[in-house]
Amino acid sequence: MKKKEQVKRARAKAQAQAGRSKVDGAAGNGSRDARSKGPSVQAASSRKRQGPGTDAFKREQSVKTAKWNRFMLIRYLDAGLFFIGLYWALMLLAFQPGIAMVVPVLEIVIALAVMVEVFTTLSSETEYLVWSHRVLVASCALSAVTLAATVLVGEQLFFPFLSSKMVGAMFCVALIAVKLIIIHRIVLVRDRRDKRYALYQKVLRYNS
Repeated sequence: MKKKEQVKRARAKAQAQAGRSKVDGAAGNGSRDARSKGPSVQAASSRKRQGPGTDAFKREQSVKTAKWNRFMLIRYLDAGLFFIGLYWALMLLAFQPGIAMVVPVLEIVIALAVMVEVFTTLSSETEYLVWSHRVLVASCALSAVTLAATVLVGEQLFFPFLSSKMVGAMFCVALIAVKLIIIHRIVLVRDRRDKRYALYQKVLRYNS
């Protein structure tokens, strides 16, 4: 009888040790799984913290808005050049389609090029619109040639839809004036002499 009891006790101890080893193994696997999932969970939570509505996202948007406002006048005047060129091209197409349409088409292309470069400043540290500066200088020269041709030849070459060559000349002078204002604004932003630069610096310091 004593031998049977000893055998039963030995079996009970063996079963208890086997149960404890299974529990320890499951706990170890759970901790390893948690450690392996930890980086991905942390990355997902960090992405959530950077999404819309978070403080980091709001700070980033406020900095972009302050920088975007420095180019506000450039954007508005450039949009005006685009629509003027579009109107000019459509009127030439309706009244006298021909080689003269190259000039308003170039005006449209230049306005679009300036707008694209302005948009790229939001995703970079660039402040100087170097290509816009260059193409606008060339566009001023083009408008000056158009002005001279209108005064010498008449309005029928580039402005057959206007009443006189003086109106066409004033149209060209207005284009040159708008382009010079945009160029001046580009230089001010490049040299950080624009009035909105101080506000931009305050936003940077506040959100740093």
